[in-house]
Amino acid sequence: ILLDADMPGMSGFEVLRVIRSQPTLEHVPTIFITSLNGEDMEEKGLASGAADFIGKPFRPAIVAARVRTQLRLKLATDRLRKLSSIDALTGIANRRTLDESLMVECKRTQRSLKPLCVLMLDVDHFKRFNDYYGHGEGDKALVSVARAMRASTNRPADLPARYGGEEFALILPDTDGAGAMTVASALMANMSQLKIPHVASDTGFLTVSIGIGCFDNESANWAASPQDLRDLSHSTPGACADALLQTADRALYSAKVNGRANTVLQRFNGFMPE
Repeated sequence: ILLDADMPGMSGFEVLRVIRSQPTLEHVPTIFITSLNGEDMEEKGLASGAADFIGKPFRPAIVAARVRTQLRLKLATDRLRKLSSIDALTGIANRRTLDESLMVECKRTQRSLKPLCVLMLDVDHFKRFNDYYGHGEGDKALVSVARAMRASTNRPADLPARYGGEEFALILPDTDGAGAMTVASALMANMSQLKIPHVASDTGFLTVSIGIGCFDNESANWAASPQDLRDLSHSTPGACADALLQTADRALYSAKVNGRANTVLQRFNGFMPE
């Protein structure tokens, strides 16, 4: 963005503050091109978040060169940001991205009272798999699980992530319990089609267990008293996200206790599992 510091109605510095407040624009480099020269103005511009400051009169070739430099830096920064947000092995989101995204979705749910579900997935008897086939094959299996997760969703907002080790998670915004069960069924079907041998498993193939934590219109306080809704909207997104993950984790534990290779759904009432 090329911006003049001296503009009618709103100064370039004020415009830059507005730009920086927009999530889609906050990382776009801005260069001031202005006749308001002087060290104080340059210092003010850079302190406001500008990437560069060019005084008038200017040479177009110099401006073009500085723009190219900022674009190269932006591309490099974007690559680093992307690398820091994905799991190196599977190529899906990592735990940090999962936590940040779930906070955003919880905040949206608290504001709009739209449903939100989280799937927690665990590869069954994965230690036995690693012990028998080796960690190299174990890594390949985890990559296959991540691909099966991606193939089970078709909305850009759905976020598959590696939670840690052989555990994965999937955020499903604006999805109720029935919709989450449909996604879980598709995921189970995709895993079955892989037919990854697992001689140390009860089934002979690699399987997964799924727990679903869900806040939807069947949750305890979805349309309950006004006080319940006030309590939900006043809870922090972090507390909401933690409780939803705990709900999914408890559901996952139930799935594993009840024989593995199945799905259990539990609803979340705003703070704790029902």
